[in-house]
Amino acid sequence: FRLELCTNTAPKNADEQIIPKSLERIIKLKEAARTDGGISKKRQRKKSRLICVGLQHQRPNHPKAKLEKTVPVFQQRPGESGKQFMHRVSRDTHDFLNEVAFENKYGVQIERDLNTGKIQGLTKCKPKKDDVQVLGAKHKNINKKRKTIKSSVTKNDKRKLKLQKKEKKLENYDEFERLQDKVVFGEVAHEPPRLKIKLKEMNENRKPKNLLLNSLLEGSKKGSFVSKVINRSARRKYLSEMERRRLEKQQSEVVAAYRQLKSQRLANRSC
Repeated sequence: FRLELCTNTAPKNADEQIIPKSLERIIKLKEAARTDGGISKKRQRKKSRLICVGLQHQRPNHPKAKLEKTVPVFQQRPGESGKQFMHRVSRDTHDFLNEVAFENKYGVQIERDLNTGKIQGLTKCKPKKDDVQVLGAKHKNINKKRKTIKSSVTKNDKRKLKLQKKEKKLENYDEFERLQDKVVFGEVAHEPPRLKIKLKEMNENRKPKNLLLNSLLEGSKKGSFVSKVINRSARRKYLSEMERRRLEKQQSEVVAAYRQLKSQRLANRSC
């Protein structure tokens, strides 16, 4: 309510009236135009700055480090436009890259005058070995070392290693792994599986064939009539004839008893 009353009221003192801000801005602009300062001076300063390329990539090298090829610094000349300057930079960089490729190809370093930039001479560089060649030179005798290590392993050590491998396999081996059944989802088993084999097939197709012992018995019967040759092995060579005959008699009795037992077992099975 008080502000509404004070908006259109006349000033108390005519000499002490406040200047509005819009009027202050107009006065400042007029003064700047008269003195040619402010905006125009800033624009002139920006135009007067010349472009410089290459200094931002230069870094101080370590005192013990190898000397690298100096990167050229491009400075804009007075009166040279930005387009002309960029064209000159691209041309010089292309020449610089070709020079570096030439040096790497022929193992040469081109020396130039720092002030004029003219070529003074060429110096040969030491050939740089690849990492693969250096490693190959260091590890020439790797195979020899491996052979010596392998030869130092004894037979007992090899046997121990084999036994350890077998024990590890047995630890990880599961006997019931191959006996597991793969049950399909929803499959139901009401009873255990049955063997569906007929007895006739068992009697006809699965009869036990003649054993090897029978052939041995037949051979022994035929060879019983043949005269036995005295065994002249290393153990019986120095025995007397009586002792040798006694040993042969005991041996023949044992063999006959064993054959008799075998024949009885076969007769019981056939019944």
